[in-house]
Amino acid sequence: MILNENTITYEAEAVAVKIGKCAFKAMLEEVYTTPKPGLVDLYSNGAHTDMNTFTFEKSARALYPYFVQMALQGYLYKCTPEMLFRMIRKTGTNAEKAMYNATGGVNTHKGLIFTLGIFCAAAGRCICEYGYISKSHLSQIQLEMTVNILTKELDTSKRKLPQSNGEKNRYIYGTYGIRGEAILGYPGIWRIAIPVLNEGIRLRKNWNMVKLQTLMTLMSKLEDSNIIARTNLKVLDEVQKEASKFLIQGGAYSPKAITKLIEMDFKFVQKNISAGGCADLLAAAVFIEELLNMNGKEKIYVVGRKALSWQGIGAVKEFFEKNGSGV
Repeated sequence: MILNENTITYEAEAVAVKIGKCAFKAMLEEVYTTPKPGLVDLYSNGAHTDMNTFTFEKSARALYPYFVQMALQGYLYKCTPEMLFRMIRKTGTNAEKAMYNATGGVNTHKGLIFTLGIFCAAAGRCICEYGYISKSHLSQIQLEMTVNILTKELDTSKRKLPQSNGEKNRYIYGTYGIRGEAILGYPGIWRIAIPVLNEGIRLRKNWNMVKLQTLMTLMSKLEDSNIIARTNLKVLDEVQKEASKFLIQGGAYSPKAITKLIEMDFKFVQKNISAGGCADLLAAAVFIEELLNMNGKEKIYVVGRKALSWQGIGAVKEFFEKNGSGV
């Protein structure tokens, strides 16, 4: 078949839509994971008073077309990786506006727009250049897009008044936030989250519990910028130790995991703790797993309220009926 401009455009759009749908599903997969200590899920708003599951659903619907657009930009534009990154950041700015419009000014996914946007564009370029998505190609393109630009930005930010939570954290505590994670090639995703996800899938564990195990593993290891911004480094250390203790005692696959997580949720709400950065990396890891499934692997999980079927749901309902929702 001879490829003409219309054929190429059609194929590009089809690829971009598939990638965008993966991003949309990953955003829902994260918020539907329940119960997540301090975070918004199906049974609690966590430490948040301005958002709930419906807020996240509105945001995800508003952001979907922008992730499609960033994937399309990655597929179509034959520019350098750094130019591609600059291009999708402009798209990301428009995505943020759409998010705020959809949520009434609530920041549900700002950090995830950054990370998923990068990987949507990188995935589009992967398929255009290689015909498929692999870990090595995806991670390499991500690094080529971001390292030089973000390194210069972090160096420049030393000489400016901090604006974002990440910049304020760096100014006060010396942490690097999501930009530092991107510069290093997202080790939180590749070295922590995805191995835990893959292990749970290999063992055919309940999908919701696999995601909870992944989240708690991230919380035990990462310097979560959201936790630091809402509290301080001492509280971050406490969270990491509590998550580590949970994992040592069997983690999400232990019989009493649901009860422990619910109790942790109440404690985190009281201390205003929300591991939003870890939640973002959980969503990104789920997204990447779904991307790799585009290459023909069997999909063993689904997304959605009606499709959600997870271990311990009866225990959660019983707990909240006796103790209240914590919202």
